[in-house]
Amino acid sequence: MSADMMKKHTLYKSLFKDSGSIMMIIDPETGMIFDANRSAQAFYQYSKKEMLGMNISKINTLSEKEIKKEMEDAKLCNRNYFNFRHILKNGEIKDVEVYTGPIEFKNKNVLYSIIHDISEKKLAENALKKSESTIRAMINSTSSLVYLFDTKMNIINLNNPGALLFNKSPLEMIGKHFKLFFNENDFSKLKLLVNEVAQTHEPIKYQKDRNGRYYDVNLYPVFNDSNHVDRICVFANDITDLKKTENVFAAIETAGGICHEMNQPLQVILGNLELLKLAVKADDPNIKLINTIVLQTQKLGTITKKLANITQYETKAYVKGTIFDIDRSSGIK
Repeated sequence: MSADMMKKHTLYKSLFKDSGSIMMIIDPETGMIFDANRSAQAFYQYSKKEMLGMNISKINTLSEKEIKKEMEDAKLCNRNYFNFRHILKNGEIKDVEVYTGPIEFKNKNVLYSIIHDISEKKLAENALKKSESTIRAMINSTSSLVYLFDTKMNIINLNNPGALLFNKSPLEMIGKHFKLFFNENDFSKLKLLVNEVAQTHEPIKYQKDRNGRYYDVNLYPVFNDSNHVDRICVFANDITDLKKTENVFAAIETAGGICHEMNQPLQVILGNLELLKLAVKADDPNIKLINTIVLQTQKLGTITKKLANITQYETKAYVKGTIFDIDRSSGIK
């Protein structure tokens, strides 16, 4: 054997036969396997004698016509990367990715293929898809507004109520940056809160109003395998009705306090006015003034009665905005 042939043989042995990667040489015209290295024999569980001369269709789940088409693409260099499902000798099916291209082998144009087993990767991807599907079903089953985004504020997932807050659909927001949906001031505040959660590893709770509605917002850290916060999950609940209820109780409590404080002085004033009227003659010019004071004091008494009977929180229009409507809130006119 010449020195040149020896050199080629050594190179072929080191790059192909002894390689840790799964490799095969295939005739693109017939699909026959010309050679398969030790890694290929171990992976497919066939001996070298069994593999040499075997047709690739025996291990590829595609039809012969489909295989022929793929090999033609590889031969013409239209494609050099493929995803296949290969069958081992024991019947087990593996997901593989194949890098292939034309070379000259023993004076013949053949395909040189390097195969990677990606079965575990596929299983992990499928598990992730199922996990994401489960998460999506969970977040869409709640009336809370739910958002999942990374610490750079790129939206990973959200539910329909969360998207509707911005008059969008989830598909219109997923993959986009949160900055697109906030004004500059609100985004800056949110960014500060996200940074705090990422740094302290502690959740943050606060209240926010938007478009006349009030929301109770909770930011939670999501940890990766290295125990670092790489995502933030936000749950927001519309508490507008709760706020209204709080206003009702605040109004009733305030009204009760005012009523209690006003009632006793009013009774004292009315009592003394009645005594004053008895002491003043009917033709006294001041009697008209006293009657006016009595009438207005009685009106104050009516107001305290209404305050004592408040059962709901109602407002009415005023010069600027709205004010508490005592009549509608008490049901007394």
